Amino acid sequence: MSTSNWQNISYNIDLVKKLNPKSILDIGVGFGRWGILFREFLEVWGSNNYSGDWERVIDGVEIFPDYIKPYHYFFYNNIFTEDALSFMKRTEGGYDLINCGDVIEHFEKDNALELIDLCLEKSNFLLINIPIGNNWHQDAVNNNDYEKHRSVWKISDFRKYSNCIIKNFKDIELRKYSVILLSRDKIDLTKTYGKHFMAKSILKNKMKLNYLVEQIENRKSQK
Repeated sequence: MSTSNWQNISYNIDLVKKLNPKSILDIGVGFGRWGILFREFLEVWGSNNYSGDWERVIDGVEIFPDYIKPYHYFFYNNIFTEDALSFMKRTEGGYDLINCGDVIEHFEKDNALELIDLCLEKSNFLLINIPIGNNWHQDAVNNNDYEKHRSVWKISDFRKYSNCIIKNFKDIELRKYSVILLSRDKIDLTKTYGKHFMAKSILKNKMKLNYLVEQIENRKSQK
């Protein structure tokens, strides 16, 4: 997908910060939003590392070569220009996280379900952003036939997975879409929040904020 909705961006970044992956595969690179944001908030945020000497691996798969521009190669370690299902069938490597940002609906449903299963086999977590319901018709965009929507999805399609977190959103036309996190194992989002933002720091900052609010209220009452 070249680009997509924005209402879910902060939620996605919050999830990925908590997962703290060392390796990511971004399926459907498009404009590069997710790879760039993952790079920013996993490596630049907190470290101010603009060098391009990255510590984490972020690879991408994009079937439409015209979407890939020179700037992509700064943020991504590797970009594979091919069909995602074929790539997942042949790749022997594994990733901490595979991201499918508005990708699954562009496959016929049987192929999409196979892609999901392969992603779960070859990653610890699978993050999916997807339109929900039958009011998301889309034809080719930018002379790219792969932009067509070829399958319709319901929330129930994902509830069958035993380890699943679902968050629903609405776009500017009030159509529903969802962010879905899947895993083979139980999902625990309480352990860390990235190396620069641990639970201890959250508590410390909260206590500091409460103290400042209390001081402001005391000053108001003294006037």
